[in-house]
Amino acid sequence: MISGRCWPLGVLLTIGLAVLLAGCGSGRSREEREEREARINIYPNNFRADLLAALHTYVSDPKGIRDAYVSDPTVTPIGRQNRYAACVRFNARNDGRYVGSRDVLAVFAAGRFDQFIDESTPFGPASEANAATPFVKELCGAAEYKRFPELEAMTR
Repeated sequence: MISGRCWPLGVLLTIGLAVLLAGCGSGRSREEREEREARINIYPNNFRADLLAALHTYVSDPKGIRDAYVSDPTVTPIGRQNRYAACVRFNARNDGRYVGSRDVLAVFAAGRFDQFIDESTPFGPASEANAATPFVKELCGAAEYKRFPELEAMTR
C-alpha cells in the first residue's frame, strides 16, 4: 500500500526531470542551428556566373533575353531561415514571343546557387499574412537592380 501512494510522486519527479533536461537541450540546439546558419550563409562571390548557369536551364528559350537586371545578394528571411538571396528581372521569350518582364528570387546556400522562387509562388511571411500577396513581389519590389548584360548575351 505504501508503494501505491508513492507512484504519483515518482511520476511527478520523472516529469520534472524530463522538463529540466529538455530546457538544457533547447539551448544547445539553438547554438547548433546558429552554427549551421553561419556555415550556410556565406556570401556568394560568383553569384552572376551561378545565375547564368541556372537561368540557362530555368528559361525555356535562353537566347535573346532582354531587359536583364540583378540585385546584389542580401541576407533575407526565407521561411524560418535566413539565406543570401538576389532578385533577377528579365524579359524572355516563350514560343518565339516575349512574355514580359518577370522577377525571380535566387536563393543561395553555402555560397552557391540553391533554388529559384518564382513571383507567382505564395511563400514565406507574406503568405502567412495574406496568401494573395506574393513573397517575391514584396522582396524584389524594393531591390536595387543593376544591369545584367551577361544574361542578355546568353545563347543556347
